[in-house]
Amino acid sequence: MPLNPQVRAFIEQLKASVPANAPKMWQLTPQQAREQSERFFAPFNAGGPRMRETRDLGVPGRRGSVRARLYVPGDAATSSPGLLFLHGGGFVIGSLSTHDRLARELAERLRARVLSLEYALAPEHPYPQGLDDCVDAALWLAAHATELGMQPGRLLIGGDSAGASLTAATLLRLRDEASPRLFAGAILLYGRYTAGETESLRAWGDRELILSRRQMKFFADAYGGGGAPGARPYLAPAEADLRGFPPSLLIAGTLDPLLSDSQLFAAALRRAGVQAELHVYDDGIHAFLQMPMFDMTADALARIAAFGRKTLNSRQPS
Repeated sequence: MPLNPQVRAFIEQLKASVPANAPKMWQLTPQQAREQSERFFAPFNAGGPRMRETRDLGVPGRRGSVRARLYVPGDAATSSPGLLFLHGGGFVIGSLSTHDRLARELAERLRARVLSLEYALAPEHPYPQGLDDCVDAALWLAAHATELGMQPGRLLIGGDSAGASLTAATLLRLRDEASPRLFAGAILLYGRYTAGETESLRAWGDRELILSRRQMKFFADAYGGGGAPGARPYLAPAEADLRGFPPSLLIAGTLDPLLSDSQLFAAALRRAGVQAELHVYDDGIHAFLQMPMFDMTADALARIAAFGRKTLNSRQPS
């Protein structure tokens, strides 16, 4: 079948804009890779929904204060649902800035206050430090939801790419550490949930469409390459006991090396008796939800909103 014309135009533009001799991300230092990511995503963050309020704050945790940003949409009630959002970037790159528009879109579509977390990045902070930040932020958010204008019983957690992986790992850590069930649902956007070779990685890992096999190795070596006792369930959530996981929405694209991860994780959740809704977009590339020019992005955001309504409407405000 012919390639989606919007995706084809983007790929052609991307190839034309990058010099043939430009270094690849895995050839850069982590700081250079972060700067490259900021430049790449800056144009996509222009515009976007206007918020009634955006406010930076510090979230206390075991490493100290972690920067976060609160988004309050214009139609948010005095007390509204809340979302803890964990940005993507392979645990090495990504920031509040690279995901500013997506956080705004989620706040508007879900009619929820969104707390976007700038967790610690590798290799300066290897596993489990970034995950620790996410776990600490989840516990803090649940304890302080009312102060933030959120309804404690109507909280979601979610993220994209590495942020989706961290979402899964955070929920598992909270369960394994005997925390109360804090989140009504999970939003998992094209994450990495396995540790091995998959069908989609074999098909698309060497195609250089936003995410590649060598980038993934660059990220994995920085984040958890040294290994850690007991890390496996949190670095490969599809292998974990998933009982007690909240209802989940998974989104992926057919041109993404991580497509199989979403398919495998959705199947594992269903085997554990968890409600798991998977939507796969034809010709969807990795990170497409950060790219507002695609029709599929608007459709995916609508599906996220529908999932949020369905999940949160079963929970009455506390």
